[in-house]
Amino acid sequence: MEDFNSQYANHSKLEQLKQFILEHGTYIELKKGEQFTIQGKVNHRGAYIEHGLLRYTRVDEKGNIHIVGYTFSGEFAGSLCTLIAPNQPSLVTIEAVCDTKICYIPYLKVEEFFATNVETMQVKCTLIEQSYLLMYHKLIDMYCKTTAELYLDLLNRCPDIQEYITLKEIASFLQVTPETISRIRRGLNK
Repeated sequence: MEDFNSQYANHSKLEQLKQFILEHGTYIELKKGEQFTIQGKVNHRGAYIEHGLLRYTRVDEKGNIHIVGYTFSGEFAGSLCTLIAPNQPSLVTIEAVCDTKICYIPYLKVEEFFATNVETMQVKCTLIEQSYLLMYHKLIDMYCKTTAELYLDLLNRCPDIQEYITLKEIASFLQVTPETISRIRRGLNK
């Protein structure tokens, strides 16, 4: 479960941010279904995930819930919009898929850390750059890969993800119907 976004979260410059959060943050355990951030409300904190899985969802104007992302153990979690613009409401709800241990910290403290010196300001730039790369690669993949390829990529990045999320959730994340995922699974089992 730990390889999902790790190519972006494991950048060497982000180790400083991780250590700062672990030293100055507050450890809590989110129970399955407990929310860390609520769409439409300003979120004043970010987190480092010690162990577990968080799901990012967005409710559209019709009331439909869309799964737009996941973060796993060893990754950072929070509302990037709020980190960049502190009064910007969160565009997503972030909730625990299973019992998840996190270390959270107010964005104000993180901003103070970033303002410490040029090196820590570069950490902020790296965090934003890595977040951008993650989103850009996801966008390109949506246009250039088939649903089967996206599904296989998901399983390759996170082989045990099916233990934590349902077929319906995988379908929502890949923006297809559950029947499409079932057909892909049947095709892979032949």
